[in-house]
Amino acid sequence: MRLAVIGLGDIATKAYLPLLTRMPDLELVFCTRNPEKLVAVASEYRIEETCRDYHDLLEMNINGVMIHTSSETHAAIATFFMEQGIPVFVDKPATLNFADYQKLHDLSEHKSVPLFVGFNRRYIPLWNTLVGRNDLRTLTWHKHRLNLTGKAQDFIFDDMIHVIDSLNIHGNIDQQDIQVVCQKAGGDIAMINLSWKENGTLFNGQMNRQFGKTCESVSLAFENEAYQFNGFLKGEKFENGTAQTVELADWTDTLASKGFKAMLEDWVNVVASGRMDEKVKQRNLSTHAFCDWLLDEVNL
Repeated sequence: MRLAVIGLGDIATKAYLPLLTRMPDLELVFCTRNPEKLVAVASEYRIEETCRDYHDLLEMNINGVMIHTSSETHAAIATFFMEQGIPVFVDKPATLNFADYQKLHDLSEHKSVPLFVGFNRRYIPLWNTLVGRNDLRTLTWHKHRLNLTGKAQDFIFDDMIHVIDSLNIHGNIDQQDIQVVCQKAGGDIAMINLSWKENGTLFNGQMNRQFGKTCESVSLAFENEAYQFNGFLKGEKFENGTAQTVELADWTDTLASKGFKAMLEDWVNVVASGRMDEKVKQRNLSTHAFCDWLLDEVNL
């Protein structure tokens, strides 16, 4: 299988290339407009086929493309390749508004070509099976940063979308039931808190960019059973009045613990089959639609 990687910035070099270059039966083609970066990264990973214009990839017999460019360029690049029938992986957010995402989704459906959005937190091995349990009573997801207030669109689409999608486990958030609290600092957003009840589960999500440190925490509660995680490697289980450590094997790769390994394996399977699960498509739509709705809410 031949995959093109478009954009060789931090996210590509830190999260994707270390895994992609170790996956069996993959041939990679690198593409970036930066000639120095292209030479350096291709040399590091011993990649022989490269180009500086993504249009040239059509002549290189690729089976799929991975888009790691700036968010505002995602829609145009994804559209170009899907129109050619080539499966697309795009970093979140796929677009910076729902109207553009709806167009990508509709094109994907019309062409019967996969549109895969890179939400790695769907694949976190430490708690992935817990989130999917039918007896889940509460799910709380907080992702905070230190002294990093921001404009509403960047705050929501580029960062809080992680929290929103992680809570959107059914892919069907009803905006009518959402309680939203927003704190501002000048013209910027400092904190957003969301809470709602869905299918018998209480959901709470928060991003505070004036927190005391950069951190992420996830807690889940069932009947007389609860879990608390303050990272991707270890947490605690509480049951019958006792606490038990829950952790991954100590040799687990960092990128595997953050869900990137399983996500890329899923992506490769999608390219091979040419199909995506309908529930995943709906979740992608719902998450981008909710971000668009929330943007309007906090801008009122």
